[in-house]
Amino acid sequence: MQKVIKIDNKVTVFLENGEVVEKEVTEDEFKKVVEAQTDEEVLKLLCPEYQKSIESHNNALTLIEKIQKSKLLSMRGDVVYWEEVSCLSVPEELAKAIIKAEEEHNELKISTYRNFWTLMSLNPDERCRKNLFWFLQKYGMTISRCGFFVGYRNVDKTEEENVFTDHHSHTFKIRIGEMVTMDRDKCDTVQENTCSTGLHIGGRGWLKKNYYGDTGLACLINPADVVAVPPYDNYGKLRTCAYLPMDIIHYDETSNVIPLDVEDGFDCSYVTKVIYEGTMGTKEDSTYKINIPEIPGITVESIQDKLLEIAKECIVCREL
Repeated sequence: MQKVIKIDNKVTVFLENGEVVEKEVTEDEFKKVVEAQTDEEVLKLLCPEYQKSIESHNNALTLIEKIQKSKLLSMRGDVVYWEEVSCLSVPEELAKAIIKAEEEHNELKISTYRNFWTLMSLNPDERCRKNLFWFLQKYGMTISRCGFFVGYRNVDKTEEENVFTDHHSHTFKIRIGEMVTMDRDKCDTVQENTCSTGLHIGGRGWLKKNYYGDTGLACLINPADVVAVPPYDNYGKLRTCAYLPMDIIHYDETSNVIPLDVEDGFDCSYVTKVIYEGTMGTKEDSTYKINIPEIPGITVESIQDKLLEIAKECIVCREL
């Protein structure tokens, strides 16, 4: 039986396991502590972190059970894999989404996540592979059927019609439907550096009207091109080395992004050309390619085959 002492509004509980817990409580909370029969009940009342750890543990056990039943995912030790796609470990948030789509028999989302993870597996930065899907979910950034995701940014108008530029340097010529690129080696890949060198893309719940630019754009980004995903709950901007502007966006009366009205799995005719032909841009600038890095377990041939499969699956208006 626990020993409970209350002085003013502070309660001290001597648990049966020998530990001591102290906390300021209300009268109602104190009554619940006195009525508690076990150490676990006391800890749930006085230590929210304990309750969270229990919930996290139970959720992990539930996820493991679902993965063991899955026809798509597998586990070796405590690591999750989608072996059909690559030998790289699947992050927890993506695994949950895949399992949910599988349980709902949602073939479109399964295909979308397969294509996303195929491209994500080409990202040479393990931290980006781990954190990107979490970031997309947190900031409402949807994924197209081909695996590219939607992000948002502001740009400045120029004197040229339908030509924009970046607010920071005014050196980029940005047009709808033409890839904007930067040498990956010149981008800052330190995830903790929230605002640094690279092409910046924000989430819809983070970007505001007139924040570093007078015009908003919706852009498509290849997961393989992401160079930094800040691991913070309150910073909704990542860095990439390439993005494809696809439309001008608008803002509501509170300066928030009015996002594209699309869900995971939407079709986009722009992207098929990038995947299948490997290039996107004007005749003067058609150098964007999907690079296949040297990552153990990934071969050029297998990835090229998968990219062709994505292109065939996502084709919209023409035949290969």
